[in-house]
Amino acid sequence: MTTTLFVYGTLMPGHLRWPVIEPHAVGWRPAAVEGRLYDTGRGWPAAVFNPGEDLVRGWAVDLAPEVAPVVLDHLDEVEGVAFGLFHRVETALLGGEPVVAYEWAGATEDLRPITEWNDPER
Repeated sequence: MTTTLFVYGTLMPGHLRWPVIEPHAVGWRPAAVEGRLYDTGRGWPAAVFNPGEDLVRGWAVDLAPEVAPVVLDHLDEVEGVAFGLFHRVETALLGGEPVVAYEWAGATEDLRPITEWNDPER
């Protein structure tokens, strides 16, 4: 199991839910995964990871290996996995490094893609 977590939205450094991860992070760096970011209309974004699509930009967070399983189980609760909002998936950063991330579990037809967030020039 990888101990690197890809985060975007409220889990990113400096954002609302970063304090849940920060005490267990041994390092973090800007990163991107192929996929699409959506505006949920609820104050937080949602990503769907698909090769060949846009880029979802965020951070790769290296978790302390000895606590990573517990941190990820807690994040399952924070991200609403039990309620079907998100699910934890294995994916890869650009360049192929394996990571785990939280992907939107619902339909996207009624969600607006966030294209300006994914602009490679930003």
